[in-house]
Amino acid sequence: MKTHRSLGVSFYRGNIQIAEVEQKKPALTALAEGTTGLDIAAAGTDLAPDHPQLVDFIDNLKQLLKSAKVGSKTISFALPPESMFINSIPVDVTLKGPELTSYLQWEIQQYFPNAGPKDFITDFHALPHKLQGAKQTFVVSVKRGVVGFLQNVAAGVGLQLAVIDIDHFSTEKTLRVNYPEIAAHTVALFGIRKGALDASLVHKYEMIDYRPYVATTPEEIHKAVLHYVKYLKQRDGIGTPEALILHGMEVPREILKPLHEESGIQALAFNAMRKLTTPDKLKTAFGKESYRFTAAIGLALRTPQ
Repeated sequence: MKTHRSLGVSFYRGNIQIAEVEQKKPALTALAEGTTGLDIAAAGTDLAPDHPQLVDFIDNLKQLLKSAKVGSKTISFALPPESMFINSIPVDVTLKGPELTSYLQWEIQQYFPNAGPKDFITDFHALPHKLQGAKQTFVVSVKRGVVGFLQNVAAGVGLQLAVIDIDHFSTEKTLRVNYPEIAAHTVALFGIRKGALDASLVHKYEMIDYRPYVATTPEEIHKAVLHYVKYLKQRDGIGTPEALILHGMEVPREILKPLHEESGIQALAFNAMRKLTTPDKLKTAFGKESYRFTAAIGLALRTPQ
């Protein structure tokens, strides 16, 4: 039987991370990292189909895919939050359908006054909220120009575009596959990126809360994690998470033990290879820091066949 492979791509500080997964097992078939002159996070919402660095970016990605001997026919991208609009907005519970969509578009235009509603592709879902008469709605919008850029990248490397997501939320599938024992539990997930930290609460593999923090140094990351835990304990109907799981390109391992001691909650670096069949050469090269590839692996795992 012919195997089906899927490719996930994430970005960090001018670097590209790729992960290819054979879906049936599932198994990692490729894992690699390369450099590019285009910092996706710095470009943010200014990415466009005709970006001046598009051709060079495609060449960089092509070389990385070739050196890793990738055989996938599809490609998915995990974008840094700087490339998207992400917010939690209290919404009147009576708003539904077109009225809700129109209201959220209005909210987005408050941040981008020169853009029209057709300039964005928007997705949203309701989160638990303790205020009566309002529901907390998690909103994610991406500019059509950013999507156009990624469509051109996919075409340039000769692959079919499958999924575009946020890097922190792309880890959901990686969590589900590698930590099946937490299916009935609640954990706090922390994505560490350049100068910031994304914090979310995951219950039965579903995000029920999200907050971003500014955090650059290990000390600031430590403080932000503890602040989020305190916030969760004070929120109605949420309570204390049963584990603190950190992922991203620069997880400061030295704060894991102090976090455990101060919070009373197990703190660990995300092991993105824990339950995946992985060749020895990939374990040797990336096993100690597999948390750098959680977004790329998650996308590869969830890509529709």
